Amino acid sequence: MAIISPDTVIPLFGDGICGITPKAGSVVAGVYMILMTNMYLIFEFRHLSLTLIILGKIKVKGLTWIIPYCYYTAIVLAFITYPICFYYLYCIYKRKTIGLYVYFAWIIFYDALNIVIVVVTSQIGRLFSFPISPLEWFGLAIRIPVDCFWLCFIVTYVVLLVEGKRVGRMSMRQRRTSRYITEPPKFRLGISVKRVHW
Repeated sequence: MAIISPDTVIPLFGDGICGITPKAGSVVAGVYMILMTNMYLIFEFRHLSLTLIILGKIKVKGLTWIIPYCYYTAIVLAFITYPICFYYLYCIYKRKTIGLYVYFAWIIFYDALNIVIVVVTSQIGRLFSFPISPLEWFGLAIRIPVDCFWLCFIVTYVVLLVEGKRVGRMSMRQRRTSRYITEPPKFRLGISVKRVHW
């Protein structure tokens, strides 16, 4: 998130959100996605096994043959997410923006495709009285807002990296100041100042 002017780019959340800095939030976003993918795969494999059992008992097949392939697609997408997340975390460590761009695009594509998969599965299941687990809708409704929240950190960190490279700053570490200091720190006398007193 940033305000773009002809001369500079001002990040809106440069100091962080909820007490989390953009870099820390970006790292947490990658770790969160890995953990979320683990949970997602557990549920998807369970849904797939139950789907195959129920479809074996249905006499009128119709379009129900599409449902298992929807789950297969979701599982394949989840496995693709792992290397993208690891590459993303590596790029954060090395301060390479390409990995953050790839991760940002992948998360949007991944969530959009999961919406399509759940909608198609639900519609086909409704036509043939095929039960769809409410956890699929619940998981999707929870994950998308949380993904958007973490994307705010990623966008802010990308803006800080790009702006830092543009102005030639190699270090992205912010100077820390204590909130309890009421007077400025005393300056140390340099060698040149000491010579004046001699």
